[in-house]
Amino acid sequence: MKKLFIPRWAKGGSVIKEVSGDTYEVIVDHSFFTEPVSCEVTNALGSTNISRNVDVYFGPRMAAEPQSLQVDLASDAVFNCAWTGNPSLTIVWMKRGSGVVLSNENILTLKAVRQEDAGKYVCRAVVPRVGAGEKEVSLTVNGPPTISSTQTQQALHGEKGQIKCFIRSTPPPDRIAWSWKETVLESGTSGRYTVETVSTEEGVISTLTMSNIVPADFQTIYNCTAWNSFGSDTEIIRLKEQGGSQGPKPGSTLLFSTE
Repeated sequence: MKKLFIPRWAKGGSVIKEVSGDTYEVIVDHSFFTEPVSCEVTNALGSTNISRNVDVYFGPRMAAEPQSLQVDLASDAVFNCAWTGNPSLTIVWMKRGSGVVLSNENILTLKAVRQEDAGKYVCRAVVPRVGAGEKEVSLTVNGPPTISSTQTQQALHGEKGQIKCFIRSTPPPDRIAWSWKETVLESGTSGRYTVETVSTEEGVISTLTMSNIVPADFQTIYNCTAWNSFGSDTEIIRLKEQGGSQGPKPGSTLLFSTE
């Protein structure tokens, strides 16, 4: 006896053309959790449709990928990160290198950001007993330059000496200048002095080179100043003579003679 109905299989509303017959056998993946499988049968009297979801356990899958941000100082930074998973997952936002949980929601909002807020942020999702996933993004904060240099640097009398100024700046500095006494030098050579600036991944290094160190150089105060559209920063650097004579240390044995 011939069947009076023809089954039609679909998944998520799309007909599965390669399947015919009363049975649909397949290896399931995460998509079966959100796209129900349906079977519709039709005969001369009408049709019936039955739909079933499959409770598939699967680890975190990213639904909305967070994007790195560049914001101005004192503005808000808002990251959005969405995951799907089954069973229900937990989301954790943290700053890379810190153990502090910043948010357990899809959205992380950093209010009135400071320059120390710049860095890498991680959105991590955990599905209990199934798996975990994470996505890293960067926050760049536009603001005035910040200079971090050793305030006392060393050189040898009579030799070539250098003092360095390390500058972090977003956007990059528009101008960097060294000044001492009545002299200001931004680049190139003036007398015994040369200024060179090199950009690195971490920031900008400006170097003041002196061709022949004289005693007066150790008495001079050097200023390194950097500017961008948000402001400026200045570092005062002094030069110390390297390998100078040292007196005896406490506890040392001294030998005196009348000869």
